[in-house]
Amino acid sequence: MKRIIPIIWLLSVIAIPACKKSNTSGDGTLATVITLPVSVTATTASSGGNVSADGGATVTERGVCWGTVINPTISGSHSSDGSGTGTFASAITGLIPNTTYYVRAYATNSNGTAYGNQVTTTTVVPDVYVAGYKNDFSYPVAAIWKNETLTMLSSGPSNANSVFVSGSDVYVAGYEKSSWNVATIWKNGVATALSTTPGDADAASVYVSGADVYAAGYENSGGKKVAKSWKNGVPTALTNGSFDAYAKSIYVAGADIYVAGYETNGTYNVAKIWKNGVVTALSNGSGDACATSVFVSGTDVYVAGYVRNGPKYIATVWKNAIPTSLTANTSDAYANSVFVSGTDVYVAGYEDNGFGTAAKLWKNGVASVLPNGANAGYPGYATGVFVTGADVYVSGFALCLCGGTNYTARIWKNAVPGYLSFSSNAKEIIANAVFVK
Repeated sequence: MKRIIPIIWLLSVIAIPACKKSNTSGDGTLATVITLPVSVTATTASSGGNVSADGGATVTERGVCWGTVINPTISGSHSSDGSGTGTFASAITGLIPNTTYYVRAYATNSNGTAYGNQVTTTTVVPDVYVAGYKNDFSYPVAAIWKNETLTMLSSGPSNANSVFVSGSDVYVAGYEKSSWNVATIWKNGVATALSTTPGDADAASVYVSGADVYAAGYENSGGKKVAKSWKNGVPTALTNGSFDAYAKSIYVAGADIYVAGYETNGTYNVAKIWKNGVVTALSNGSGDACATSVFVSGTDVYVAGYVRNGPKYIATVWKNAIPTSLTANTSDAYANSVFVSGTDVYVAGYEDNGFGTAAKLWKNGVASVLPNGANAGYPGYATGVFVTGADVYVSGFALCLCGGTNYTARIWKNAVPGYLSFSSNAKEIIANAVFVK
């Protein structure tokens, strides 16, 4: 008789391999890595890791990965911070303010990718700084807003044109009037005069790079405006005083100092840019033009301004000295500020819509009218633009009939308007520039 072997007994004597979780690149030992603490701002963070053991195979890549979902991996956002064992630092970019993120260090060898402990962090709500002035029917007085809280910088005639925040220090450029207008830098509300000789002067722009504070503007000499830049209070003349000139904006990229402005040719203002003191004309001198703002992104230099073409002023942006018109030759328009974020180029300014001027924002050349930037028949102006993460902030002002005929300072966040200040007993409250940190 043929013997029948029970299936249960058969299974018990046949060796069945146990399941084993495989690594990314086959069997072996992964590296050992831990995640370092995270330091976070509104849109960036810093972290890193420590690879204490390589698992018997060389660590070919290490860094941190992050995301808004737990246990982020290198298939999503991640940094690449060298190879081998030891401690490394990582920069985390492109974050959204007021958002929770999860961060893990990683280390990859031929056996796969190991992940460190998960660290949870939340980006902060950024501070919004705006520079301008308030005029209570007597004279303008320099002012700065932090998150819509107003602080006066002076008690006499003055103006704040530009603001830059570095660490916990707030720098503002403008002028204070004594016998004449004195170009001035305020650091945390304390004024320092940049110009010392008799004659009007103005600081139109401020930029901080490391421990160095740069400013641009003009100083009157012999009855002419001389375009100047200052580094830590030490002036450099950009023009020789033969014709009026005005430096409107300054940007520092590495060892290079860029200044945008204009110089007259005896008849018309010529838009110009200086790189380390060497000048390039942006317009041909056949009509008035001005370079109002400069921004450097990588190897590209962007300048905003305007050029007169026949009877009209054309809002213009230059990329590496090549102009692009933002408006047609049918209405006056002016570009006041440029900011580059990734591949997107933002320009703030205004255009006459036939019923008054309208505050506008151009993104990659496409215009949008900022709400409440101008009512029908009443003027509105956009003066500055700053982009952080996915948020676009624009400063400006507009005529408002709420309680009196006054100019009121405005701030737009993602095209949503808000008042910075309003006073029925003020002639005008003006916002000239915005900085977000």
